[in-house]
Amino acid sequence: MKDFLTMLKRSPAAIIGISILLLWILIAIFGPSISPYTYTAMDMENQMTAPGQGGHLLGTDSLGRDVLTRIMYGSRTILTIALMTSLFSSIAGIIIGFSAGYFGGNIDTIFLRVMDIVMAIPPLVLSMVVLGILGDSSILSLTIIVSIAYTPATARVARGALLSCKGFEYVDAARIRGENHLYIMFVEILPNTIGPVLVEITARFAYSIMMIASLGFLGVGLQPPTPDWGMMVIENKSIIREAPWTVLYPSLAIASLVIAISLFSDFVNKVMVNDK
Repeated sequence: MKDFLTMLKRSPAAIIGISILLLWILIAIFGPSISPYTYTAMDMENQMTAPGQGGHLLGTDSLGRDVLTRIMYGSRTILTIALMTSLFSSIAGIIIGFSAGYFGGNIDTIFLRVMDIVMAIPPLVLSMVVLGILGDSSILSLTIIVSIAYTPATARVARGALLSCKGFEYVDAARIRGENHLYIMFVEILPNTIGPVLVEITARFAYSIMMIASLGFLGVGLQPPTPDWGMMVIENKSIIREAPWTVLYPSLAIASLVIAISLFSDFVNKVMVNDK
């Protein structure tokens, strides 16, 4: 931790990224509680009000809903789904990738072929098809579908990390002691591959945010009245000339959060993998 903090002080980009990420987390936790409006409240006397007027700091949309409030509620939704997605896809990917790399043989061959097939389909297209078939765009459905779409990439990273450690002496020593396969994989090997795995988790976090926002923009993500940053952009696209703030602020929210996580992910990559 001391080395981590020392390197963090030398990385202004990482400090900026972490600061923005923490800001959005605080907004997601406390923002909706302190807002004087709800995300469904309509002020019909202040439709498309410019920022700073009518008691609306970031203005209102065509239905008179407070843009700032909807962004704050949307941050809670997108961060929750992205966090669950990155965790679920990482856990599933580690289990699948470790199992394939550890046991090898036909299991590894089948794994590689299946992963090649799944990864040949763009995650966004795969998620859209599955959501269209299910006809359900709930938070749980989005979490499961996006997790499935990103599991193959995480599994490949986990498999490669395990193969790089599989032949080390401490693994042979564990086998000689009579340890079982699960113990060797997740107690002996996993802590020594945490670097690339942690980098993959942070990267999936950023990808998940982009995926969720993209699905919302395409109209197959969370459905109204649930606030969704991508949906806010597509809902207000028709009034962008009259009320550009209704599109600008949700877009900036998406960009700032993705950039913040990317900066943090790059820093984690330097610390955990490159050690520099």
